[in-house]
Amino acid sequence: MKKLNMNNFIAIMVIIFLGYTGSVFSQSSEAVNARSSGMAKTFTSSSYGIDAIGKNTANLFQDSSKHVELITPLPLPNLSINAGTNFFSLNDYNYFFGVKNKDANGKDIGRILTPSDKDRLKNLFSDGGNIFFDGSFMLFGISVQPTKSFGTIAFTISDIISANATFPKSIIDIAIDGNISNSVYNFNDTQFKAWWLRKYSFSYAHEINIFPHIFKSLTAGVSINFIQGFAYAGIDRINTQLQTGDENVITGRSDYLAHAAFSSSFNVKYDFDKTAKTNNSFSLFPTPAGTGTGLDFGINAKLSDFFSIGLALTDIGSITWNNNTAEYSTNKALYIDDITNKDQVDTLKDHLTGKNSGKYVNSFSTKLATAVHMGCSLQLTNLLLAFDYNKGFNDQPGNSTLPRFSVGTEWIPKWWVLNFRTGISVGGYEKFNWGAGLGLNFGLFELNFGSPDFEDVFAPNDTTRIAIAFDSKWKF
Repeated sequence: MKKLNMNNFIAIMVIIFLGYTGSVFSQSSEAVNARSSGMAKTFTSSSYGIDAIGKNTANLFQDSSKHVELITPLPLPNLSINAGTNFFSLNDYNYFFGVKNKDANGKDIGRILTPSDKDRLKNLFSDGGNIFFDGSFMLFGISVQPTKSFGTIAFTISDIISANATFPKSIIDIAIDGNISNSVYNFNDTQFKAWWLRKYSFSYAHEINIFPHIFKSLTAGVSINFIQGFAYAGIDRINTQLQTGDENVITGRSDYLAHAAFSSSFNVKYDFDKTAKTNNSFSLFPTPAGTGTGLDFGINAKLSDFFSIGLALTDIGSITWNNNTAEYSTNKALYIDDITNKDQVDTLKDHLTGKNSGKYVNSFSTKLATAVHMGCSLQLTNLLLAFDYNKGFNDQPGNSTLPRFSVGTEWIPKWWVLNFRTGISVGGYEKFNWGAGLGLNFGLFELNFGSPDFEDVFAPNDTTRIAIAFDSKWKF
């Protein structure tokens, strides 16, 4: 039997992943702040004031002497960034790709994998190879509580940029085991979604005087979110597989559907659009490619002076993309019997990547990253202990259908301006987090710093991601 050229064969396999993501995107979340990041993303019953927006709006209402809270880019912007993978660390990269060997001709080659190396590499992808980026930035926020009887109102403007991608396991199997004849490679686990959204939130929270014999106090809050979408790219469906046969024969089917939309301010040119594009200057307020509405709802109940429970539903709603919207789709049989035939290889690549399959469409819709959050907290004299359960209802950018549990704590030493925070999170696509952070409370304003992945400071070579958050808040 004639063997396929491995370099060409693996390259074709990688095209499946890069083609789906690239053909859409390269044409050009849990809401956490520094305090909750330091507590390993624990927030449902332990967030306070304007920090509760996007988490549990009920906690916007406060029994506090501070009646106004203000978030501005100064003295510190309200910024959170979390990026990386759930499977590949710096040590792994150095082990598999950082070693240089010499072949018989003195040419540099990579590590020669032993059977145990191959098993190790496969195990890294056993739970799926997820790559992600989540970034949020609050441009402006204000909350006002004139009186306790009136309740608290708030307005915030936030930007969210998120992307999730899952690398198909079959590519690793091919790269490690080679072109085994009569094998089927399924790429249905490939995922890719990314967006940039701006959210204008109008929120209100109030104390509810019901069930006084059960609850010491009960608050409820709601946020109505008006959303502008500036960019979206995502795979909606993928059902592609290849089968290797004897004598260099590859058969299969390429079947997928993907959508994209970009603000006209970005001057994005799709590969099927032959018209000239004009250069547009950068703007903090781009023309939306889509609009939508969302709803956040939350309740928080005090069972005693010390113990509270909370429940919240966030990002209930959808976005309609109707500006500069495109669709990529293909459903074609694949066949190649000569890996050295350029025409056959090019045709295979075109079918896999969806070349010439794109077209403009009037509109399409995507759901928001809807999620449920449940938690409880115990407030002692100078110590807060909190527990959270979080779960997304879909796989939209920044969301995960995998449940996540976390425990967080905040210690506020008496007469100190420093607040110390830490926590542990288990589950979700990140699997494990140890969070740590601190706050500086000067009365008039706060400064907060935190990371949900503080363990990486002590073991940087084992890190799979980078996460940091910082913010400031004025209080009057």
